[in-house]
Amino acid sequence: MARIQQHSEEFHELGVKLIAASTDPEQGAIEVSEKTGNTFPVAYGITPEDIQALGAWQGERRGSSIIQPCEFVIRPDGTVAASMYASTQLGRLDPEEVLRFIRARK
Repeated sequence: MARIQQHSEEFHELGVKLIAASTDPEQGAIEVSEKTGNTFPVAYGITPEDIQALGAWQGERRGSSIIQPCEFVIRPDGTVAASMYASTQLGRLDPEEVLRFIRARK
C-alpha cells in the first residue's frame, strides 16, 4: 500500500479511486494505514465468502486468516480491465505500470 500511496496523486489526477481490503479487524487495518501513510479507504474484516467471491487464495499466517494478494483495475462501467492474483506476497502490481496501463487507455 505504501507504493500505491506514493503515486496516489497521479492516480487522483487520472480520476482513479483507490480502495484496499484487508482480512485484519478494524484496528489492524487502521494500524497498517497509519504505518504506510495511505490516504485511501481500507475495508477490513474481509470474510472467507468475500475472498471466494474475489477468486483469491486464502491462507493463514501466524494463526490469522489472510488473503493472498489480488489486485484489480476496474473500468468506470464496473468491468475488470486488469487483474493480478498471487499465492505469496510477491508479484504485486507495480503502481507505475498500472499508471501506464491506464494512461494508454484514456
